[in-house]
Amino acid sequence: MELQMDVREKFDAILARVKEPQSELSLAELGLIKKMTYYKTDKTIVVYMNFATQSPVSCPACFITTDMMKDSVERDLREAILVDFPGWTVSFS
Repeated sequence: MELQMDVREKFDAILARVKEPQSELSLAELGLIKKMTYYKTDKTIVVYMNFATQSPVSCPACFITTDMMKDSVERDLREAILVDFPGWTVSFS
């Protein structure tokens, strides 16, 4: 089923306005979001992230930095989604 145009436009606007804190580029510019799934009946949005998997063994500092950036992006994105979809549940995969 195709996503409704108004919902697609809201998702695009959200991804354009949420910035990754280090680069200050939008999530849309960085391609950090693989896809967003919208479940209207459950009032749930699932966000599929596009982060490379880091191993704490190969580079502990990279693992911690990536994890902190991912947490920050998830927090900021959740807040932005809830502005346009108040009362909804947002989860990340």
